[in-house]
Amino acid sequence: MGGRTPLLVLTFSLAVLSIIELGISHGCRETERKALIDFKRGLHDPSDRLSSWVGEDCCAWEGVGCSNISGHVIKLDLRNTRRTYLIEDCTHQVVYDLSDDDPGCKWALRGGITPSLRSLQQLNRLDLSGNYFMHKPIPKFLGAFRRLTYLNLSGAGFMGRVPDQLGNLSTLQHLDLSYNCHWDDEDLNALPHVQEIELRGCDLGTFPRSPSHVNFTSLTTLDLRGNYINSTIPDWVFNITSLEFLYLGGNDLYGFFPDSVTKLTSLKALDLSGSELQDGFMQVGHVSNLCKLQILNLRYVPINDVLANLEMVFSGCLRNTIEELYLGRTQLSGSFPDWLGNIKNLKSLDLSSNSLCGSVPASIGNLSLLQHLVLYSNDLNGTISKGIGQLKSLVDLNLYNNSLSLSEDDLANLSSLEYLDISYNSIYLNKSDDWIPPFQLQSLSMDFCQIGPTPQFPKWLRTQTILRRLQMSSAGIKETLPNWLPSSLEHLYLSNNEITCDVRQYFPNLISLDLSNNSLSGYLPPKILNMMPRLKYLSLSNNKITEVKDMILDGLPSSLEHLDLSCNSLHGSLLASLGNLSMLQYLDLESNYLNGMFPEGIKRLKSLVHLDLYNNSLSLSEDDLANLSSLKYLVISYNSIYLNKSDDWIPPFQLNTLLMEFCQILPMPQFPKWLRTQTTLDELDLSNAGIKETIPNWLPSGLEYLDLSNNMIGGDVPYYFSNLTMLDLSNNSLSGYLPRNILNMMPSLRYLDLSNNKITGEVPQFFPKISNTMPTLRWSVEIGRS
Repeated sequence: MGGRTPLLVLTFSLAVLSIIELGISHGCRETERKALIDFKRGLHDPSDRLSSWVGEDCCAWEGVGCSNISGHVIKLDLRNTRRTYLIEDCTHQVVYDLSDDDPGCKWALRGGITPSLRSLQQLNRLDLSGNYFMHKPIPKFLGAFRRLTYLNLSGAGFMGRVPDQLGNLSTLQHLDLSYNCHWDDEDLNALPHVQEIELRGCDLGTFPRSPSHVNFTSLTTLDLRGNYINSTIPDWVFNITSLEFLYLGGNDLYGFFPDSVTKLTSLKALDLSGSELQDGFMQVGHVSNLCKLQILNLRYVPINDVLANLEMVFSGCLRNTIEELYLGRTQLSGSFPDWLGNIKNLKSLDLSSNSLCGSVPASIGNLSLLQHLVLYSNDLNGTISKGIGQLKSLVDLNLYNNSLSLSEDDLANLSSLEYLDISYNSIYLNKSDDWIPPFQLQSLSMDFCQIGPTPQFPKWLRTQTILRRLQMSSAGIKETLPNWLPSSLEHLYLSNNEITCDVRQYFPNLISLDLSNNSLSGYLPPKILNMMPRLKYLSLSNNKITEVKDMILDGLPSSLEHLDLSCNSLHGSLLASLGNLSMLQYLDLESNYLNGMFPEGIKRLKSLVHLDLYNNSLSLSEDDLANLSSLKYLVISYNSIYLNKSDDWIPPFQLNTLLMEFCQILPMPQFPKWLRTQTTLDELDLSNAGIKETIPNWLPSGLEYLDLSNNMIGGDVPYYFSNLTMLDLSNNSLSGYLPRNILNMMPSLRYLDLSNNKITGEVPQFFPKISNTMPTLRWSVEIGRS
């Protein structure tokens, strides 16, 4: 009998292996495959992320994970990794198709979650973050996934209250509902094993209630950033001794920081940024005994002390543990102390927007692991520290808005550098033209940078093959645009120089180009535009361009969204090719010499939001505006318009701003009747327009800015615009009595000019009290007569 035992064991083992092999070869369960297919049908997938969801084996599909033994679907990971900032959902992109507001939205799945998904009863991981579920509520049936340990719905465009059923997820360990949730802390109490809770941007308003209502015994991460919590920090938070990561930044916390923070001996990260803590320096001292702390974020906390005095906080155990220290905008002053060079494990240091003065000490060079050094907007001066030049791990160096002097030699050892901002400082180009830096930058900002010995483009820019952003505005450059700038550039900002331009290279990736306030003259060279097939933003304002040829407009990519040609010397009429820019939202042609009829091309720009034709000599009619359905901002001052629509015409747009000063209104000066339909209008300027009517009572009641000065308007002063902050009716023919309580009728008024009219009556009762509420007041000489 004993001899048969090995044979039985072998037989049993082979049987088990056969079952396992059968499970693997069979693939996923048919019911679960159908559930996933049904889920896919309910989604819009603009980037074709689910293209692999075909065939019989759903376990091989993108984002789907199965058990190797049972074949059940246990993981559904469809997070949108292209989205970096989830604080805004993809509503704007879906409605207006403006994907550059958040490029990751192009990869977002959209639609709803079908109930068939509940068939995935073995699911233990579900991640739908960064997608867009059309403001629908979080499905209640998600609470039926009793095996779920990981749930991430952050930034997924859900709306409404989080269903109570999620409290049934008794095995849940990680919960992230950031930017979606309206949550009840009693639901949190039903999650006994939860280890990580992330509820960023959920408008909580208050902390969850005391420990008697909240069971957080296993909690290691609590993230409540950006919830408008206006209170002190309750003591129970510091009784969660298992906490390793506590993020409370971006709230309105106040009061004293409890010394009970010292109970959190396991804490690795603490974020209190934006809190109005009293006795800031004394409060910071409480963290000195948190000997596992690696990340400390106190941005915007009013520490209000000399930086050198913080040495006592970081001279103990924190000196060996802190890796990231954020003290930007904390009202620190004094010189840059040597003791910071003793925090040997520091990787990120932010001391921006303080009042630090003097130079950076050489001891900063001891921070051999430092990757991010952010010192912008201080009062640092003198030559740059030699210590900074020793930071071979440095990836990001931001010295913006100081008075430091550096040279190319100071950068010669920064082999890891990718992001460099030396704007509002000075740099001396002391290397030879063939110098090859040890770094490859992605972004370089040199705005308002004093470049010596002569302002020019650094020759080593030709070596930066991955450079995506270059900013050199107001740098005194008088060269032509070189033909060796990196073709990798996506954003090029060179405004306020004296650049003459003839683009001689191909920029296949360029999205934004700003050459405003330079010395471009004559007609726009044809090459300048057809060399940039991805261009979306183009500003050439304040140059001396006289002509835009049709071939130029034909060369513009249809994806262009922003075009600024204002303050040039453009003359004649614009050609019809402008109408090919179907995505154009912003068009500024202010202060040119354009004349003749309204450009035909502009009439076809249905995406146009902002149109500025100020100070030209164009003739347009209401018909010319009839297709501009997206228009919000319209400036036609110093032009002429013919009102050729019937009085009951309803435009396709809803304006926020309409400026028509010095506009010749034909066939006779009057208030356009369609103004009564503009319910969102808050700014209206019809000054110097020759209007002889009385002010109609159908003007939009929501107006905040109204300028009707220098007309011949008669009748009474209007007092029914309760939202007005600025009212100018000077130099008209207004008459009659003025209500003594006019400011009570228009409580927001800050500017009032009624000079040079024929108003009579007593001085209004508010006159003695106006000094604080109304900085600007001009009044008619007729006031006081009766």
